[in-house]
Amino acid sequence: MGLDLLGAKEIVNGEHLLLGGRPEKGIPPAPFYKRRYTWDGDLVLGCTIGCHFCYYRWIDTTKDTIGTGRSGLRPIASGKEAASWLARARLFNPKTDIVLLSARSDGSMQYDELDEFLSAYKEETPVFILHRAPANKRVLAWKEDSRAILSTTLTPESEDFAGSPVRTKDQLRGLRWLLEKGFPPERVSLMLGPLNPANLEEGLALLEELASLGIRFFTYRGTSVGGFGVEPDREELKRKGFLEGAKEVAPEGHDYYKQKNWLSPELAKAVEARAEALGMKAYRHTGRLYREVFGRRVAYNRNNRWRRDLGPWGRVGSQKVLSYLEDLGFHPEGVEETEEGYLVHLPPGETATEDIAMSAGAHLGTSVVFDRHRIAPTLEDLLFYERNSLFGPLPKGWESLL
Repeated sequence: MGLDLLGAKEIVNGEHLLLGGRPEKGIPPAPFYKRRYTWDGDLVLGCTIGCHFCYYRWIDTTKDTIGTGRSGLRPIASGKEAASWLARARLFNPKTDIVLLSARSDGSMQYDELDEFLSAYKEETPVFILHRAPANKRVLAWKEDSRAILSTTLTPESEDFAGSPVRTKDQLRGLRWLLEKGFPPERVSLMLGPLNPANLEEGLALLEELASLGIRFFTYRGTSVGGFGVEPDREELKRKGFLEGAKEVAPEGHDYYKQKNWLSPELAKAVEARAEALGMKAYRHTGRLYREVFGRRVAYNRNNRWRRDLGPWGRVGSQKVLSYLEDLGFHPEGVEETEEGYLVHLPPGETATEDIAMSAGAHLGTSVVFDRHRIAPTLEDLLFYERNSLFGPLPKGWESLL
């Protein structure tokens, strides 16, 4: 979808607006742009590191902020403004939810802003800070705040695969130093990947080094390929093993992904086996990690179906689901219990987005699915968010697109 199409409210992806803004119209991004298992947000847009597989290279409104130096960074919100944004969002539940910062940037780009957020934000919600760069004294300072979770990605390097300018040996050295200085290993959330046949063996060896440091859990992921206004170099990606298992079209209802976190079952089994031998717990998806390691209540639904790997969903009764959604501004015609969870029937003109569905599932600790559902909000959905104060303040000037 090109920029020439983005003026029509019927097809505008509201998540795209929240994520990158409309720079050519002077409309900034929002501090937080989606709610899935976490509230994904940033204080600064952009990253000077520029990992080769970074998804934001393939989105028209963020491509110029990735790997382009300090001049490519764009401020989004101060730490105080981001904390106020969450306080206004009625969908946000600090008792169950997780805040994830640097979702489209890197923590190393915004230390002062992150420190300000931690100071301004008064809830006990875990704050995951994505930080690929090697740990340093600024990261060590977060040791004193029990809410701060260092979340970093380690991409195994091989002769055929070097996905990031940041070397894993430097990341390991920084991690070792951080742990020696007393940063709790249970507050380090590591992601191993992206993995493919070109770097699997190096990834398995990397697990042994992590186990020697006292790391006992991690998530791992396969490859993702997308495109929103920018087409990736498919030949280059193919050479690096990224298009194995790719689809020709994006999943229904989502313009971003043609391939999302794909890893062959054989490679996944190899990772799980090595982790078990090392006494580590491997998580293929983050939902179980957040629930089992960090004790957060999570939605049992994802993409409008029951996520079976999370186990049986809680039976809370149709009335609780009905009441919660009515409080958000919906007018359900009925709620029935089905195999997939509580199926909500909405009247014509009302549609639940994935932001709504994930919030409902997490709030109630169950699976909530809808007969009218879409993954990403349209501008009309953002108008509904605004009317009912479901998100924080939307980007200044966004209503001019309606």
